[in-house]
Amino acid sequence: MLCLAGYGLLKGEFTRPTAVTGTSGEAYATVLAIAPGGATASVRLDNGATVQAQVDNGQGPGAVTALVNHYKPGDRVQVQYYPGQNGTMTYAVGDWQRGPALVWLLILFIVVAAAVGRGKALRAIVATAAGLAIVIAVVVPAILRGANPVVVALLGSGGILAIAMYFVHGLNWKTTAALAGTVVTVAIALGVGSGFIHLAHITSYGTEESVYLVTGGSKVNLQGLVLTGVVIGALGALVDVTVGQASSVAELYRLGEGRIGLWDLYERGMNVGLDHIGSLINTLVLAYVGSALPLIVLLGRDGLGWQDTLNLELVGAQMVQTLVGAIALVLAVPFTTFVAATFFSGGHLNPGPADEHGHAH
Repeated sequence: MLCLAGYGLLKGEFTRPTAVTGTSGEAYATVLAIAPGGATASVRLDNGATVQAQVDNGQGPGAVTALVNHYKPGDRVQVQYYPGQNGTMTYAVGDWQRGPALVWLLILFIVVAAAVGRGKALRAIVATAAGLAIVIAVVVPAILRGANPVVVALLGSGGILAIAMYFVHGLNWKTTAALAGTVVTVAIALGVGSGFIHLAHITSYGTEESVYLVTGGSKVNLQGLVLTGVVIGALGALVDVTVGQASSVAELYRLGEGRIGLWDLYERGMNVGLDHIGSLINTLVLAYVGSALPLIVLLGRDGLGWQDTLNLELVGAQMVQTLVGAIALVLAVPFTTFVAATFFSGGHLNPGPADEHGHAH
């Protein structure tokens, strides 16, 4: 079914209605030809009609051609239409149609994951889809209604974690230990992040997204939204480290045949966890640096001093996100190790069948 959907998208059979009504709207089309000078293009709409559409080709006075799209015949594009003068419809090419490429990339990811990770990878994909559904259907609407983003993030994260962790790693005490360590760490991250967002006066009013939210009359708490992004962005790495630590402690429990004491089991588990803290921090920091690379290049071009750079809110927000996420990752190791050691020391609780354990770190 998914492959058929991807094949349809590759052919341009996207879900957007293609009938042009008397009001403004959008439709998908194929570029047939570009007029000399590039000001207009002949495009065939998906309903079969051929129309002339305006193209923002950067030819006007003061235009920066590096910042505009350049289309060619055969390109799949998105066309805006609206009533023009004398009751005629005016068409304009707005952007490329990116849906088919993105769907095929998703299909490739699922195929690779299923081939390598088999059943557990497929369960992880389903759990991830469920988590995204919670964010879109529950977290986002609640924030738009003016709810406290921190509370929404904590409750939404709990739902995402419970679904993802138990569905992927099984209903057992090892998964419960990992979930407990993750929830405690998320709560601490929310507290630390909230404090430093206020101390650093991170308002989030300087971004393009915040401008649209504010001018649209939204009741969104922008500071809380920044913090919510910190927590949700770090969840994946947190789950990775907590499941890995709980799995390590469970394996030590099995090797000791249930006779290892609490503090001995904790110390040995921490020896495993300490080896991974550095790589986990490196992973998170590089992920944020990668997402902020255009900003970093821009700052390097302008030659700002480090004091001026740190004073920019865009940089401050990225630093808060990165450092709060890194703090959460570091704290997740001892918290999860202690919870798992408490569960399993002295044979108190069975972590679950050995073939259900998560990946060993």
